[in-house]
Amino acid sequence: MSNYPSLTEMGIAGFDEIKQYTVIQDKKDRDILRINYKRQKGSMLPKRKTFRFGRSAKMVNDSANGRHATVEIFEISPFLLKVMAELDSIVGSSNAEKDKVEALLEHINQLEREMLFTANEMRALLKEIK
Repeated sequence: MSNYPSLTEMGIAGFDEIKQYTVIQDKKDRDILRINYKRQKGSMLPKRKTFRFGRSAKMVNDSANGRHATVEIFEISPFLLKVMAELDSIVGSSNAEKDKVEALLEHINQLEREMLFTANEMRALLKEIK
């Protein structure tokens, strides 16, 4: 029996190779979990795995400004919370701020690469049109 049942259910193994993880809210109704691994040189295994989790919608009363209305809010998946607790026990909370900064910088770099690729693709399409 695994000490990490939620991670095992997701098909994750090699818990000792997990380096860090990040969770970002992609849309109002979806979260993205990225797990980064420390792999041996020459390993063919991926350095990162990405998972998407839906958020559940919930209607709550909003009585602000004297109006009685309901507002739809989205709550994080209970399964994702279990997964995050298991990941916290693996990676620990040491250097948490440093890890967040590194993850954000990596995310910015990835976005820059994707934007550059898209811009080049659009330029090529424009040349075809001319």
